Amino acid sequence: MSTPTMPNCLQRAHVPCGSALSKRDIQPYNTSALRFSSPKSVSRQGRCACNLNRTPAVRSRPGCQQRALLCKPVCAVAQTAIDINTYVQESRNKRLELLERQALETLKICVENSEHPVFPCALIAGDVVILELLSKLDYLKTGRVSVAFVDTFHLFPETITFLQQLEDKHGFKAKEFHAADSTDVKDFRAKHGRDLYMTDIDEYDRICKVEPFNRALKTLQCDVMINGRRRDHGFERAQLEVVEEGSPIKCNPLAWWEFKDCWDYIHKHGLQYHPLHDEDFPSIGDLHSTVPVPREKWFEYAGERSGRFQGLTNKDGSVKTECGIHVAGDDEESGMSNIRK
Repeated sequence: MSTPTMPNCLQRAHVPCGSALSKRDIQPYNTSALRFSSPKSVSRQGRCACNLNRTPAVRSRPGCQQRALLCKPVCAVAQTAIDINTYVQESRNKRLELLERQALETLKICVENSEHPVFPCALIAGDVVILELLSKLDYLKTGRVSVAFVDTFHLFPETITFLQQLEDKHGFKAKEFHAADSTDVKDFRAKHGRDLYMTDIDEYDRICKVEPFNRALKTLQCDVMINGRRRDHGFERAQLEVVEEGSPIKCNPLAWWEFKDCWDYIHKHGLQYHPLHDEDFPSIGDLHSTVPVPREKWFEYAGERSGRFQGLTNKDGSVKTECGIHVAGDDEESGMSNIRK
């Protein structure tokens, strides 16, 4: 009677697992009860590549009976199928819990060790997350953290409405700042024209964003600046840490988060978000330079900001990716130049 061919690790009777096998060591076994989950569980050098459980078994052969050890690969025992989607979601939930604890701890350490922490808020998805975390720590209703808001006079109308909704929800009132020489959009256009952002983008950034931003921090005596910058925003922020030295100190509680983490958190807690996200805007800035982005591009590296600064270039011809607030500069006008690193 011919002996069925089988993996070496199931043929041996008394050679320790992991030892090389010879022909005299091999004895046939009835392996009908065993199933392999993968052929990779047996090595090509005649060694058992699995962790083995040995259980006593009595096997009959014509003319004799002998006691042997039945070699059962652990990989063959595990028969329960894994629901990959469920496992991935559970893993993301655990990741989100860790990220939340880390962000809360970073905020608490920075706020409790400062006198005048300020959160300049632009109402994008990450900022919504930070407002929720600050609210959990009771830093908004108590006024422990000041919220600053820069109105560039070129924002989407929905942004102003959304700010008011979040103020009502979390019980704070944002300190608003805008171009120093203008009182409203009409006044700004009378002094600077309708297309300053096209004719001189650096001057536009200085007047509408950088100067009001720096003035806000100086007015509020900011010693810790909380912000929503993350490593996945792009190569300019790829090395970002949760806290950075400077004057003021920069607190980046979401530095290690990804854009998908922000949305996972928003959906998990049912947070209200900017209505333009539902119109395919991953990030919201000025009306004239922000465009929708296909949803499948949102969670790519730097995908969140891929719809920002459209049609704009720096004076050196390079693609514009920053408004001037978070880049290096030598503007000493406000005395807050260190925050622009």
